[in-house]
Amino acid sequence: MTSRHLSALGLLVLGLGCGAPESPSNVGDSQLERTGLEGVARLGPIQPVCRVDQPCDAPFSTRFEVRQGERLVATFQSDSAGRFRTYLAPGTYLVAPDASSPVLSPLSQTRTVTVGAHGLTHVELDFDTGIR
Repeated sequence: MTSRHLSALGLLVLGLGCGAPESPSNVGDSQLERTGLEGVARLGPIQPVCRVDQPCDAPFSTRFEVRQGERLVATFQSDSAGRFRTYLAPGTYLVAPDASSPVLSPLSQTRTVTVGAHGLTHVELDFDTGIR
């Protein structure tokens, strides 16, 4: 091989070793894996008269929307026990039950939540059935 070929081969090897810089969207994806919300959603009252010996609320299994202003950021589903987990960047969001949820005016029942800078932020979300 000539020195000219070796120089070209060296540049090719150097070029292969240099990856593209990590884009801001990739940086955000790794942040999304570390922060978010986890908690329980409840629905109540579940009967017109609450009694001491009977629960007055129940786990709320439904789909939720997460918004920042008018922008839909994410959706998530709570399970049959009302538990949920969703990954979000740190910040303040509005969480509302899906429009088809069995609560009084679902989209008007928004809850403001703040995702902390580290780990999952625990929240308990209570929603009104309108039963009186």
